Amino acid sequence: MSTTVPNASNSRSTPGTPIRAITSKIAGSALSSPPEVQTSTVGFGNIIGSELMEVVDAGSLLFTLFSWITVALPVFVLRKVFLTDRRSSAASPLGIVKSALAQNSIRVATITYFLSAICALLVHVFLAYTGDGHRGDPKLTLFVKSKKHPHYLNERLVFLIITQLFTALTFTLRGTMSDRFVFRWSLAVDPKSQTSMLVVAVGFLVSTVFTTFALTAASLVFGAARLALPIFYKIPFVSVFLRPFTAHFLKGSWTLSLPLLHIPLLFRAWFLGFSTFLTWEASDLLFEGVVSETSSVSTQTSDPNTTLVSGITSKDRVFSFFAYSELKELATDESASASARRTALFGDQKNALNLWTHLARESLLLLGRDYQLFLRRGKPSPPPPAPEPVKPKVVLGPQILTTPLLRHRVFKTTAESPGQAALDALSSDGPIAKVLEAGADATHVPELFRSVETRVLTSPIAEEAKMNVQNAKGLGGKAKDGAIAFIRKKANSHVPEPVKEIAAKSVAWAMNDRLSKVVEASLPYRELDVVVIEALSSLTCASLTEDRYGVVQRDIPKILEALISFLSAVEEYQMEIRTKHAPSMSTTLSAKEREEQEALAIEVHKAQEALGYVADGLKEGIMRIVRKFGDKLLAFKFPPRIAQKLQAFLDYS
Repeated sequence: MSTTVPNASNSRSTPGTPIRAITSKIAGSALSSPPEVQTSTVGFGNIIGSELMEVVDAGSLLFTLFSWITVALPVFVLRKVFLTDRRSSAASPLGIVKSALAQNSIRVATITYFLSAICALLVHVFLAYTGDGHRGDPKLTLFVKSKKHPHYLNERLVFLIITQLFTALTFTLRGTMSDRFVFRWSLAVDPKSQTSMLVVAVGFLVSTVFTTFALTAASLVFGAARLALPIFYKIPFVSVFLRPFTAHFLKGSWTLSLPLLHIPLLFRAWFLGFSTFLTWEASDLLFEGVVSETSSVSTQTSDPNTTLVSGITSKDRVFSFFAYSELKELATDESASASARRTALFGDQKNALNLWTHLARESLLLLGRDYQLFLRRGKPSPPPPAPEPVKPKVVLGPQILTTPLLRHRVFKTTAESPGQAALDALSSDGPIAKVLEAGADATHVPELFRSVETRVLTSPIAEEAKMNVQNAKGLGGKAKDGAIAFIRKKANSHVPEPVKEIAAKSVAWAMNDRLSKVVEASLPYRELDVVVIEALSSLTCASLTEDRYGVVQRDIPKILEALISFLSAVEEYQMEIRTKHAPSMSTTLSAKEREEQEALAIEVHKAQEALGYVADGLKEGIMRIVRKFGDKLLAFKFPPRIAQKLQAFLDYS
């Protein structure tokens, strides 16, 4: 019985041939699809990329570059141009500010910070109108939007400008008080003394405090200017120029209530000043961190020893510090290559002046100059005395006996008549004419005024004019003293006592000298001195086994004498500070006296730290040489004072 397949034609049916399925690998293979995580990652990446391309356009990149060039870059340029190695010698805050204002660098820096702050404000206004347009009009145009008064200044923008100017002024003040343009010696000596997190935290804290201070000062100045504006309108012709721009300042709310009505503006001003100040602070910290890093330079030259010795002779103390730091690393390195370099340094025969001799001479001269500066307590060296005038030598000729000459006529003359004598006296070459010509030449008076010459010279008008000039010179000083006395009198009679105490403390804080600053001014290059001591003493110790010709042994007495003399002077100053400025620990002191004693104790501690840093470096250098040479030092001759001090080190070792 046959089976018929439905919907099949009879012509295609072949009952004798079996039907087989077509084998294929496509049906058995699974579809290759990426995992769900990869698919979502790619999708999110595409979305974020498209959003970034929408946000980061050409305009944003240009304004970012403009912001970096105008806000961050000027700080680097100023630090590079005005970098110096000498700390300020002033001991009081007011003295520091006065000495800084006398320098051209602070004036240029202040103007640069002002312009940079205004550029930061321009960038902020642009971003406020382009990025925050959905929040509404920020109202930061130069003029108010008024058809009736199109030239009225926008007081919101004026307030932001004043805030930015005070931000720049506070940053300049901070840089002045911290010697911003001075090379950071402490950071160069110990780069790990400040961690990154600590630096960032301090930067944020300093920016917050100074921005708040700048905003407060700007608010007070803006309020005072608004209160004083009606006074300027009373001045003739001044109101004509002020009224088209500032007439609306006379209207509106009270000045004291303005901060309560514009709190968002205060927040905007604070964040703008904070971002500007923080950018400057971060740029300064980055510059200090990069510049203070020491790097090896001599190994990149064909003659490393000559490069090092030439580097220490630089007049710039910063370059000398880097050269001595590398020399110290060479002296303390125990590798074979370093030992070979030291041997070549000690046994140099290529130059007319041995490298070691030149090195020791320059090092001792540097320590000697700083030692003399320390003895003068940081004051400049006195001018040399004027040389005595050389008296001309009078050469006496031979004494020749001569016959005295007759001063009268030999021949007898006839007596001259009175008329002839009068005519001779009035002639052009007579005695009267000669006397008049001599007086005219002495006073340089023209011929026309010779008749009144005597009257002018003897007139009292000249003396009176001199007295008037002297009185005019002292008039300004008298007016200034009178104004100060009047202000003090009014302040003593009207100002409350708490305000007087605060003012007195502020004046004392600004004008009193700091003991620590006085000590630091006497040792302005103490970090460099310690590095020189370490390098010189380490090389001296290495010469015991690596000096083939004994050139170093000739300089050992001079080196030890210089170090011990410096150490004795430092220890004497330490003892002087302990005796003269010892804080009192009495329990009967008042609260004010206890505060003064605590402040004095802090200053004494800071001063002892500065002196102790140099004293420890000197002691370590001397002990390093004493431990290395030991009893061999007895072969050298020293002055009695130096020998007594050196014997104490020998006994201790």
